[in-house]
Amino acid sequence: MEPRHRETRLKRGSPDTNPWAPAQGSGLGHAAKSVALACLLCVPILSLGAWRMGSYWGAIEQARLAALEESRAHTALVSAPALPLLDAETAARGRDLFTSACVACHGAGGTGIAGLGADITRSPFVAARDDNEMVKFLVAGRPNAQPVGMPPRAGRDDLTDEDLHAIVAYVRGLQDPRRMPALREPVLAGVAPVTAGELDAALAAAGGDEELAEYIASGTKLFAASCTACHAQGGVGIKGNGPSMIGNAFVKSLDDDGLLAFLKRGRDPSDPKNTTGVGMPAKGGNPALDEDDLLDIIAYLRTLEKGNGSASAAK
Repeated sequence: MEPRHRETRLKRGSPDTNPWAPAQGSGLGHAAKSVALACLLCVPILSLGAWRMGSYWGAIEQARLAALEESRAHTALVSAPALPLLDAETAARGRDLFTSACVACHGAGGTGIAGLGADITRSPFVAARDDNEMVKFLVAGRPNAQPVGMPPRAGRDDLTDEDLHAIVAYVRGLQDPRRMPALREPVLAGVAPVTAGELDAALAAAGGDEELAEYIASGTKLFAASCTACHAQGGVGIKGNGPSMIGNAFVKSLDDDGLLAFLKRGRDPSDPKNTTGVGMPAKGGNPALDEDDLLDIIAYLRTLEKGNGSASAAK
């Protein structure tokens, strides 16, 4: 009968069936509380991390969608109903300025020149930005672009914001010909009158010859308006684009007739004498320059032959 009594005691919850409990003073209770507290502290930390991770990937996705939308900007522009016709005089002035400042890199029709400037007639970058954004871009330029940087204001410090707005207006017409009005005949634009100070500098460079000084002063202005995008102000050159004209051996090797013929035809990138691999368009890309203009530019280049840029102050 004894085993039977023992079984009854077990069923009634004898000390042998009590759940396990840590011994007093073991510290396990404090440890459990610490773990629970640590878990509570981890909740906001993990939540913040998850939020940041979500924001990071969200930003990447937004950037991807924005880039995708921009890539379609020009297609959307020409597929939509045409915007209003551009102001004829503004577009014409923009064309004349574009010819003097932008053609050397972007081509006469804005379709680009390999190794120099991109095709802006179908550029989604241009189509995706409003006029003010484009003017800000032109003001800043893109000096570190590859293969050739775009200098601020296309290398023309004399171009005003109003001039840049006119250029942008003309480019709008190139992007969507439906908006381009009939334009007047081109004129040589962006060439400011010679000042007395500039004429004095040219007179010094001409050794006192007043007639030559007039040619030099005019050539200095024409060079600044048509050549600085590649050769920089003062003819100091732009690395990887246009060589320096100061003390230039090639210029020295030609007489005025030979240099005039060279400027008229330009230089192909494959020409063995091309030191940059970048082509030079005929007349520096400015078809508005006539023979007298080119001769004036040559007169200015001659002042740089000694290597000191003596007439470059006359800008």
